[in-house]
Order: sequence, then C-alpha cells, then structure tokens
Amino acid sequence: MWLSEWLKKRNTAFSESADKRLRILAVSICLDDIFLLEYLGNQRGWELKFTGSPQEAFRLASSSAFDLILCNRNQPGYPWREVMDGLAATSPRSCILLVSPTNDDYLWWDVLHHRGFDVLIRPLREEIVLRVIDTAVRCLSPIQYFTVLDSGRRHLR
Repeated sequence: MWLSEWLKKRNTAFSESADKRLRILAVSICLDDIFLLEYLGNQRGWELKFTGSPQEAFRLASSSAFDLILCNRNQPGYPWREVMDGLAATSPRSCILLVSPTNDDYLWWDVLHHRGFDVLIRPLREEIVLRVIDTAVRCLSPIQYFTVLDSGRRHLR
C-alpha cells in the first residue's frame, strides 16, 4: 500500500504547465524500473506520471495528453492486450510501449496489432530505454507524405 501512496504524492508534483517537455505515463511499473525512469526523467527533463492501475491510467490518459505510455505486461487481473487497446482508445495520439520480462517476434507483432509501438525488456536498462524512447519521439513528429498527381499538384496521402 505504501507504493500507491508514494505514487499519489509523487504525482501531485506533476506539472501541467510545461508543454514542451516529453510527457510520459507509466502504468503499473515495478519499483526498480520506477527509480530508473525517475532518474532518466530528471536528467532529460521528462514529465513522468505513475499510476498503479489501468483504471487510473485510462482516466489520466483521457484527461491529459501524454506523448508516451509505458504499460506493464504483468498486471494481475488485467490482460495486457485489453489494457493496451483501452489506452490506445482513450489516448489515440500517444505512443504505447509494453514493458515485459521477455520479448520475441510473436509478442512484438502482438503489440503492434494492439496499437502499441514497441517492447521494452525488463529489467529496464538506461541505454535501451533512451534508444526506444528517442525512436518513439521521432515517430511522434508530424511527417507529411506527398504524392504528385498527374496534374502536377501535390496531394497529401
């Protein structure tokens, strides 16, 4: 129970004012990984919000705009596929990363099928977290794809 109280106290410091900072929601992440994310967030200027349950994550994701959502695969009583589908529905512009103790091609394709972006293997390692988050942030940038029509006009596809 102390962890959920700590998360609530930690989240009260969550600043809604800094719009240019990377905003990350972490759902049911284990304590060791929370410490690493907090460390990286302080170094990189991320705004981190931690939640202990998918229901709270759905509420937060629907009321605030998060760039990234980290979702724990092993949540007792909550199938991760349903959690990812729910997060994607409540926060369609967020990039969702699954945090899992294992990874293989089947899991990665399953994550993509449920509107996720990638899999982070637990325990989290600093260099991998930074690489995956950097890739996700680059994919969040709006990119316009144009095709040239027969008339020579540009058309957004």
